[in-house]
Amino acid sequence: MAGKIEVKDDLQMLADFMLEMILKYGNKVDVDSLPDPEVYFLVQSIKKLNKLMAEKREEVGSMDIEYVMFT
Repeated sequence: MAGKIEVKDDLQMLADFMLEMILKYGNKVDVDSLPDPEVYFLVQSIKKLNKLMAEKREEVGSMDIEYVMFT
């Protein structure tokens, strides 16, 4: 079948490329100074939730009794 993408070949090419980049630049990257991904994504989630809560407060009104009691 012409034009069919061989997934195994594409993934192997990606893996080979990544291996070459790691071998070439691995010693130049200070991995210990990179941020912890779990903490980074947690902080991003908290910021997103804070933004959504602020938008909701503006929409409903911060002194609305239902908003205060049920949120």
